Amino acid sequence: MSDSSEAPHAGPALKASHPTPAVLPAARRRRGVRAGLYNVKGLINIIRGDIIHNTFGAFHVLRLWHVQKLTSGLVGRQHAWATGLDPATGQPVWPQNVVFRTTPTPGAGYEPDETILTKVGGFLADMVKKSTPVPEIPHGPERRMPHVVNYLHGSVHFNGMWLLFNDFEEAKHFFADARFRREFVRLVRQERREVTLVFRERKYDPVEYAYFSGFIMANFPWFANVNGPGKKVMWGNPAPYAAMNIINGSWVRDVDALRRGRPSFLRPPLAAGQYFTASYGQPVPGSHFVERLVAFVENEWVRRRGFNAGLFFIDRKQIDPRIYEKYQADKSVLNAKQTEVPSPFSPPEA
Repeated sequence: MSDSSEAPHAGPALKASHPTPAVLPAARRRRGVRAGLYNVKGLINIIRGDIIHNTFGAFHVLRLWHVQKLTSGLVGRQHAWATGLDPATGQPVWPQNVVFRTTPTPGAGYEPDETILTKVGGFLADMVKKSTPVPEIPHGPERRMPHVVNYLHGSVHFNGMWLLFNDFEEAKHFFADARFRREFVRLVRQERREVTLVFRERKYDPVEYAYFSGFIMANFPWFANVNGPGKKVMWGNPAPYAAMNIINGSWVRDVDALRRGRPSFLRPPLAAGQYFTASYGQPVPGSHFVERLVAFVENEWVRRRGFNAGLFFIDRKQIDPRIYEKYQADKSVLNAKQTEVPSPFSPPEA
């Protein structure tokens, strides 16, 4: 990801934030039978989401790339998916689709939430712009992704829902609460939209990010990708802020509607006050084996893929020829950009 070159102007005020819970003591790490049950349940969720569900997602990408081919120009450069502007108001849609956000840490110097959303949403809108020209931009350095991938990011940023947190630890305080997780599942099932978690803190530990992704995947049957401005980890790619896409597959319906010319692919903003109306927060345990396992395995898979690394659907040599020349001369150049996640059999931090 990179910063948007045509970021929309500031929009309506964001919904009220939820206060960050008082400092909670770290929960005792589950041990014995409880730890075993958590790891088994987490592994089942990871198999359901990271393997089975993700395989279906890959199938739909390939279907819309090679079989029912999406072409450039299905939306114009001024379309809502390419600008992020709500057609009804002319204002950025992203603040209207924030379903939960915490209070920014006082004195942390974070940018305003509206600015953060504009940078992340604006980048995704710029991806859609790559698939607006007719004739198309050839696949290469100027258009890195196939049209289906660019279009699906329209579903993610415009139709999708946003949750904002200060950092991974704070987010885990909320997601550790079973009531919060149930509300999150209700949100996804009822709205049938994609979800992105955005974190205000730009300086973070990539390994902590990977373990948080493992925590999310152990608790939900969906894949959680880890994009951000820090050193690459797992399948993540650069982004203006740490932005975790929890991919539930709603994009497929939206992009298929776009392909068929149905107006339903453009979803209206969410009504305020429907979700996360209670107070939430639980003590946070350290990372568990299954969380560290999926983080390690996925990261090693990416590290061993060579030059393609975290780019799954494309041949990176076609889009980064100059970097490939450097890679051929010195393969350590690429390895230095990918985080090493410790083995899950290493003793966890206290």
